[in-house]
Amino acid sequence: LCYYATQSAKSESKELHSSRGLYTKRTLHKAKMAEELNDDGMTPEQRLQWLRDRGVLVETPEERRAKEVTNIMNENDDEVKETVSFVMVPHDTSKPLKELTFQCPIRIMGADALMEHLKPMFAAMSSGKDVDLELFRENASQTIGSSDAPTEVSADTLKKVAAQGNVETFALVHPTASNHYTGVNIYLDEVGVLKRLPLNKRASDFATRAGYNPAPQFCGNVFLGRIRGRPVAQNVSFGVGKDTAGDAPWLQQATMSNLEHQVAMNAAIGRTETQAAVDGTDGTEKDEDGYTWTQTEEEMELVVPLPDKTTKSKDVHVKYMPQSIEIKCMKEPVLLLQLFERVDPDGCTWTLDRNGDSVKLVVTLEKIEQALWPRIKD
Repeated sequence: LCYYATQSAKSESKELHSSRGLYTKRTLHKAKMAEELNDDGMTPEQRLQWLRDRGVLVETPEERRAKEVTNIMNENDDEVKETVSFVMVPHDTSKPLKELTFQCPIRIMGADALMEHLKPMFAAMSSGKDVDLELFRENASQTIGSSDAPTEVSADTLKKVAAQGNVETFALVHPTASNHYTGVNIYLDEVGVLKRLPLNKRASDFATRAGYNPAPQFCGNVFLGRIRGRPVAQNVSFGVGKDTAGDAPWLQQATMSNLEHQVAMNAAIGRTETQAAVDGTDGTEKDEDGYTWTQTEEEMELVVPLPDKTTKSKDVHVKYMPQSIEIKCMKEPVLLLQLFERVDPDGCTWTLDRNGDSVKLVVTLEKIEQALWPRIKD
């Protein structure tokens, strides 16, 4: 059971685990499509077909008028709404969980109305936070690799796409027969990593208790919501207290529900899936320019080769700061690194590792928050 629980629901967490960033490929396509639409030379009919060929839902004036007629005919149904609660999980652990509500139109049952409701909220929460274009390009080249997707997008186009409020869901619990097809989702900023939003440890803790091992990393404020999958998709209230407690019934059943879902998915696709590992874990070194690193939830370890094999301890100077580290050898700069998250300078140490003709500086950084980092650099 423990083995299968570790493998459960991997497909939802692959990109969340990747240190290459969240949903880079999807964001890249959105931005590139926005740029191509600005090109001249397309007739309205060609532009409409271009969008539909790429899966974009577009309404023509004729279709819109037909929809308006239908809405007028169903005018009374449109006025029927249901109050549904959901929970905000701030990334700042000093702030409490907050229960919120929204008016869910009954007429749009069959879709996740909470996603649409949260789009402007995510746009407002990250207002003023630009997408890091260099990080985006680095992630795009690593994530997309040799695919036929375009990799060049202007900074202005990318900022416009990111500012729209991009919402993605992560299934903490998949709807299955054993839970009456009722799941619980995390709703997050699709490009939170590219906006360099801070890690949300409490969100990862929920994923851990739901059976994900290792837990995915989430960035920025996130939301928890419940959705029933049958007979049609329908948002259901999720509240602070009984639903967020460690002994909440849905959380106690989560591992088995996710296992049930994964077994069904594996049978359907004919293969066994496993979760992607986080960079630097399980003792596997992550290579960077001039150093390597590994990590646990508690510590980050850097290994820096030094240029002079005669280096002694008195020649090395390491300066620890809350979110950066500076290394000098024989008064010459070796490394200045802005860290992804904060560390405790009083808990950091270093030592020299000599092996034959080589000497390496091994630096251990104690993390303030116990969580796996998607990368080491800010």
